[in-house]
Amino acid sequence: MKICFGLLLAISHFAVATCGISEDSNWPQWRGPSGTGKTSATDVPSTWGPELNVQWRVDLPEAGNSIPIVWGERIFLTQPISESNLRTLICFDRQTGQESWRRGIAYAEPESSHRTNPFCSSSPVTDGQRVIAWFGSAGLVCFDFDGNELWRRDLGKQNHMWGYGSSPILYKDLCLLNFGPGEREFMIAVDKFTGETRWEIDSIDDEAERMLSGPENDGSANDFSSDKPRSERLRGSWNTPIIVHVDGTSNSGSASGHDELIVAFPRRVEGLDPLTGARLWTCGDAAPLAYASPMQSGDTIVVLGGYGGASLAVRVGGQGDVTRSHQVWHRPRDKGWLGTGVAHDGAIYISGLEGILSCIDVLSGDELWRKRIGGGGTWASITQTDDGRMFLLDKSGRTTVFAPNRDKYEEIAVNELNEPTNASVVIAGNDLLIRTDRALWSFGSGTSPSQPDVK
Repeated sequence: MKICFGLLLAISHFAVATCGISEDSNWPQWRGPSGTGKTSATDVPSTWGPELNVQWRVDLPEAGNSIPIVWGERIFLTQPISESNLRTLICFDRQTGQESWRRGIAYAEPESSHRTNPFCSSSPVTDGQRVIAWFGSAGLVCFDFDGNELWRRDLGKQNHMWGYGSSPILYKDLCLLNFGPGEREFMIAVDKFTGETRWEIDSIDDEAERMLSGPENDGSANDFSSDKPRSERLRGSWNTPIIVHVDGTSNSGSASGHDELIVAFPRRVEGLDPLTGARLWTCGDAAPLAYASPMQSGDTIVVLGGYGGASLAVRVGGQGDVTRSHQVWHRPRDKGWLGTGVAHDGAIYISGLEGILSCIDVLSGDELWRKRIGGGGTWASITQTDDGRMFLLDKSGRTTVFAPNRDKYEEIAVNELNEPTNASVVIAGNDLLIRTDRALWSFGSGTSPSQPDVK
């Protein structure tokens, strides 16, 4: 069986080409063109700072955790504006940083979250014609590139004490969303042209919750009201699903294959048919807190748990309960993983909440090495360029650039911005973008002639 990663936003699905813009110049969704954190771009600096390689900096109204997405000459960013109870999408000019337009939805009803996870924490997604953003309880909204609203879906109340974080993705003519966590948790696919529901499945597994929540559970394992014991509320899924293409050989000897939508739910990982929502396989033994998105390496999916929960690896392409048949390894208790890592040469590079970068072997789960970097911990996911450089942003605004190496930590550069952030580095063509609590920055090679550019 041969496995390759299916591009979430494959070029064949992009109806509009942008003149003069190469493929690697776009970053159309959370985790980049392929959903892996990787880009084919290479022409970005390894060093930058407040006065080094800055193309522009634009102030933002307040803190936010989402990343910008990029298509052609436009940058799109979700942004809360608390004083007006607005959930907004802002479009910036890529060359200058000037704001082109801003569209908002007012939502004044109480909505739970955590002070470190502002509203609008989900990143938008685009296909080059439309841009779709999820604003939690305020709904799923689609705009064209001029800011005209094309459709809006009220998906109901989203309610969890820590808020939400999953971002929408596109697959063919569908927009897919992992809605939750909270009293209501479901995977939904809507028509990207109309917003109409194409399929929806409940992602809460009541039997698993009762079995795994302990004897003190009264059967209301999915009750997230504030008067419930904390132990009964520490579960949920914040991750963004990925698409994997599974190529195989049929009984007749002809080539065959299918796409699988991989999502980490509380205490289980599932492979779904992205066109219908049908469950293809389920792997149990996962953590109750699913923060990091699934990571793919060959035919193996690695899912790392949060706050001491279980981590595991599972092979794709199974049927039914594959917990015993396809599970590659399982670690019952693990570190506090939050951001998503990058798979490279049979290893996962990822950083935990405490700011320790780890290199983990995909097939054994063994930690090959670890290195404390930065000083403020990190929520960020890692970004990798085509020349192999990896970029990790920490909560203090420091970005560590390093080379993937299974044998040892290999540092390239460390860059300080001195502005707090919970976002991740975005690389599109010649532009490196960083969203902090205060501003959106754009960096590029050779933009500060008086300063050296070291790669």
